Amino acid sequence: MGKNISKADNKKNLKNNNQRITNQNSNNPNSNNRSLNNPNSKNSTKISSNNSNSNSNNINMNFKSKYLTKIITIKEHTDWIKSVKIFPSGNIISAADDECINIYEKNTYKLIQKIEKAHLLDIIYIDIKNEQNFVTCSYDKTIKTWIKRIDIFKLNYTIENAHNRDIYCVKYFNNDNLVSCSQDHSIKIWEYINFKYQLLTIIIELEDINSILLLKDKNILISAGGNGTTLYKIYENGLNISCICNLNEAFGGCWNDLCRIDDNKIVVGGEEYLYIICIYTKSIIKKIKIDFRSNGICYIENKKILLVGGWGYDILIYKGDNFELIERFKFAHLNYINGFCKMENNCVLSFSGDYKIIIWKIN
Repeated sequence: MGKNISKADNKKNLKNNNQRITNQNSNNPNSNNRSLNNPNSKNSTKISSNNSNSNSNNINMNFKSKYLTKIITIKEHTDWIKSVKIFPSGNIISAADDECINIYEKNTYKLIQKIEKAHLLDIIYIDIKNEQNFVTCSYDKTIKTWIKRIDIFKLNYTIENAHNRDIYCVKYFNNDNLVSCSQDHSIKIWEYINFKYQLLTIIIELEDINSILLLKDKNILISAGGNGTTLYKIYENGLNISCICNLNEAFGGCWNDLCRIDDNKIVVGGEEYLYIICIYTKSIIKKIKIDFRSNGICYIENKKILLVGGWGYDILIYKGDNFELIERFKFAHLNYINGFCKMENNCVLSFSGDYKIIIWKIN
């Protein structure tokens, strides 16, 4: 992970590169706008049907998925969508680099509220506490909590300069307390007391921390980033935290790249591999080679499949029991796939740098 450039600046470079590639392809009569190279990766890797690491001789590589059927496309943002969550009611909330937060009605998918200029820079992550409260973080180094008042969400509290550099993730820790991570190599736990937030605990790692996952039933906090994947034990509601282990090989790539599979297994996505980690043994039990950097991972329990998206336009679909690649759904989006979100009624949504949310029926 780069130390001298923020992801906010890096993202602009990636967008410019992507636009140049798109323009070049549009002028090339042989390209048909379907370049199979990843134009934005430092080491662009051609997606080949002969890639033995992908078990491609035994999988379907389709422009139409056997497992996902498109229901509807939502396009209400004007820039990359970075985070989407589902309220308990089923309503959808999304945040993007256009600095807007959008809320959609669950049945019609129509926009029911748009919060413009919610942050001063790209909004990276949303977490929901309940139907009335959510929290966001941004490249503007702030964390903001929001509350519903008379059916409209309004700003409740802002933690200014919560971190020294880009903030990649923020989550509710317990009650109103929060945990956040950043490019400044730190994890911070924020205590809500007397109607304001104050710093309770800080953890310093050696590299950028890109994502965090809370296993509340085990009192375990997991971080993933340039320093690998680290497991922490939480004591006294976050007042004391101790390191259980560090798996420095398992580099975490993005803020949507930590996913719990079952009681003892998680998946960490990275720049070249997916890492299946056993919490009980504190070890990597499987390493899966992928040919793009993953941005988002989602496990569908009732179908026992794992969805992976990232710095390619494809969705990789794996069996959840042995993690065998069973389908490569090509060009599911027209830009990087930044993540997924599980929904009711055997549905899942994906969101992307093409400014779109797509809702899929899981077959």
